Amino acid sequence: MDVSCLQGRSATVPGGRDKEGKPLIVITVPSDSPHIDVVPAFRYLLSLFSKTSRSRGLTVIVDARKGPWKVARSCIRQAIDAFSPEEPAEILVLRPDAFWDKQRVDNCASASNDKQVTFVPRSRLNKFADPSQLPVELGGSFVYDHDKWIENRQKVEEFYLDCDVALKELDELHRYVMASKMLRPSQVQEAISTGSDMAQSTKMLVFNATQTGKEIIENIEYENRTRKFASEHFDLSTPQDALDTIKKIDEIINDIKTKQQEIEEAWIQMEKVYVDTKDLGCLEDGIVKVINWILGPAEALLNAHQKVGYDVASAEELRAEHEAIELECWETYGAYAELVHRINALPDAHTLQHKDLVSQKDFMDFVCKSFAMRLERRRNLLITSLRFYRLVSEYFDRTSEVFDRLVMGIKVTESDKAGDILRQLEENQANLDLVERELRKEGDKLSDMLSMSVKDCLGRDIPVDRGEDIVNVRDVLDATTARRNIFVDSVEAQKLALERARLAAGHERDAAQAVRWLDELLEVMLRHHGHVGCAEREIQRQKDEHADFQETAKGTYDYGCQLLSAASALRRSCKLPVEEHAGLCQKLENSWGRLQGVSQEQMTRLRVSAVFHRSVEEQCNQLRDLREAVATIPLMEVGKKKMRVDYYFTKRERLIVEVGRMVRLGRMLRNRLKEPLCYGEKFLCSSEETEEPIDSIAKNEIAVEAITERLCEITLLAEELDFALQSAEQDCLAFSSTSTSTSSSASPDNDKQQEDMEHQIPPKREDLKSDEEFLTASESTLQHSRSSSYNTASECEHLVHSPWWEHSKDDLHKDLNKQKMVLAVGLPDLPPPKEVLKPSPEVPPGKVVREVIETTHLKVQQSHTLGVASFVLSSETVGEGAAKLDEEELERRLKEVGRCEEEAWKAYHNVTKQAIKGFL
Repeated sequence: MDVSCLQGRSATVPGGRDKEGKPLIVITVPSDSPHIDVVPAFRYLLSLFSKTSRSRGLTVIVDARKGPWKVARSCIRQAIDAFSPEEPAEILVLRPDAFWDKQRVDNCASASNDKQVTFVPRSRLNKFADPSQLPVELGGSFVYDHDKWIENRQKVEEFYLDCDVALKELDELHRYVMASKMLRPSQVQEAISTGSDMAQSTKMLVFNATQTGKEIIENIEYENRTRKFASEHFDLSTPQDALDTIKKIDEIINDIKTKQQEIEEAWIQMEKVYVDTKDLGCLEDGIVKVINWILGPAEALLNAHQKVGYDVASAEELRAEHEAIELECWETYGAYAELVHRINALPDAHTLQHKDLVSQKDFMDFVCKSFAMRLERRRNLLITSLRFYRLVSEYFDRTSEVFDRLVMGIKVTESDKAGDILRQLEENQANLDLVERELRKEGDKLSDMLSMSVKDCLGRDIPVDRGEDIVNVRDVLDATTARRNIFVDSVEAQKLALERARLAAGHERDAAQAVRWLDELLEVMLRHHGHVGCAEREIQRQKDEHADFQETAKGTYDYGCQLLSAASALRRSCKLPVEEHAGLCQKLENSWGRLQGVSQEQMTRLRVSAVFHRSVEEQCNQLRDLREAVATIPLMEVGKKKMRVDYYFTKRERLIVEVGRMVRLGRMLRNRLKEPLCYGEKFLCSSEETEEPIDSIAKNEIAVEAITERLCEITLLAEELDFALQSAEQDCLAFSSTSTSTSSSASPDNDKQQEDMEHQIPPKREDLKSDEEFLTASESTLQHSRSSSYNTASECEHLVHSPWWEHSKDDLHKDLNKQKMVLAVGLPDLPPPKEVLKPSPEVPPGKVVREVIETTHLKVQQSHTLGVASFVLSSETVGEGAAKLDEEELERRLKEVGRCEEEAWKAYHNVTKQAIKGFL
């Protein structure tokens, strides 16, 4: 098609698209032309688009702003007629602004058939197409060079013409080659020479057309990239006419290449026909030669070798001979393969000579395949036989080796090696079982193959006697079964013995682990649970945790004992030495004994600490209550004060006895906490350098301080109570002196005065035994042993009666003078003799008023419990010549001493205070 119709720019394809993606075609109505024919140019532009693009629709913009309306209407009609009925299209008509001013409407549209014609002003053209897709003439920014576009289209049209010429020449050459197949062999050579010149010129023409097409495509792509760079918008798409042109060029090039490939294939087939017609005679001679050799010498070689061997050596020899036969057949196989390839490469022909050649080839295929199958069966038979005898030899050799090395050559003396030996024996037995299964499988397979019939290359049966080989294979299988039974029985017996030894070793390892657990529990208890709390609740919680700790330790010990018992039974059944087992048992017992002793010691400390803190708390409360009660005496009536003072004094005496016991218990507990929980505990820590050494004494420093604070508290409360009683006693004594002086002559009051004096009489020695014992519990210089503080539960197992802390307070009060003291007995600091024993003015010096003899017996007992020495000190005081003093005698002696009641009270209070402080 001529491109000259586009020179006037009446119709152009600038390359833009509307907002729906349809290509734009611009028709410009000239202002100075009364009539214009846009049909040739418009149809040429439509031919640039493919059928697919045209089916999606096109948008035509008719620029009638400068031309007359009659010409514009003619252009619109011509554009509508150029489209086919099935092609959608949209026609936008641009009218001048004066038109819209006259119409007074926003838009005018009319429909003609299915082609929509829309009249829009320039200002509303952006509604249909983006300004970046419109050319400059329509107020857009799309870069379009019409002259360059026409130049490119001329090159494309020239390329189309060259391709048409090339395709015509290719068709002519293809017809010539196809016609040359039917020529005679003598004419084929001349046809090949003529066709070679034609093919050379055609290849050059095709090459030139292909290169021109590639250059045109590159030029179009370059122009498109240049336009994108020149535009402000880099996301512009390639024009649809350029895409369709590129696609059409590619299709033409593919058609040329396809046609050229068809010609080359036809040329090759023509050459094959020429070659094959010359070699038909040679092929027939080769087929006859192959068939004769297979039916002659090859059959004779196979018929001469029918044995399969009776052992590994004979089977190897027969296999080597068979490989030699296969080597002789390789040359024939090569000739056969070449013949088959050449015959199959011949073109299909319906000549009699070609049909006869194909029949001979089929017979050669049958003969060769039959011979190859027989040769392959013979090869498989020999391979199966060799594998069978090799497996038999391997099974017999390995069973003998395992039997000598792991059954007869092993005596279970070391239980720790039994596991390795057992594992080796199980692995070898599993491998031998696998070998035995493979052996039996190969034996059965060999028997079946020997029982099959043998045929020659033509399918005829060949009589072959293989009964001897089948009997030999059966005998070998029976011998293998018998050997397997004997071997399995021996191995199972050895496995049972090794399993027992392995279990014994495993139990002993677990028992050793139990010993390590006990040692670790001991270390954990000394490191984290070896301290005593400072309050009753904390100690109770520690007791509960310690009980769980003891339960865990007991379970670990029982676990180790059960394991050692099972290991001992297994060792006896296997007749293994028991020296190592005995040592492990001793280690377990030692660890358990050490842990149990320390655990009981800690539990005793916790129990005694709980009793001490609970009792001291109760006694402190009683002292506070008694002190508050004594403080209310001055508010009472004068007649009741003396009675309440005597009552509170008696109650104080009883309470002080209990306080003294708790003070002694606290002193003993404090001394006990200052001793290590376990001797040598610093050597029990692990080997890690990062851990600190165990020091249970340092961990109980807070508990010791708490006990000291409690003792100080109860001592202070006792002192405050004594001070309150002293004040009340002074008030009562003052009142008694006044009442005695005023009513000494009155006889009716004698009975009452006597009753008051009876209350003032000091208690008897038997009643003050507990108080005396409390008063003598002062500082001692004797070194106490660990067991002298208090008796633990383990130390009192030999006693019939319950431990000392389970006795009631009444029993202790009654037998206090006879019970054993667990601390050294000391004496309090008394006033100087010169102050106490002043000479009486009524008694001359040197006169003996009364002779009193008191004898104190001290007794020290030593006992050994769990390897720890303990000392018990007992005291017993016997007095002679001590008479019961009445009221008058006591008053007289007090006057002889020369000290008033206040000084006596202070001396008594001083003795009590010193006695309590002696425990701190």
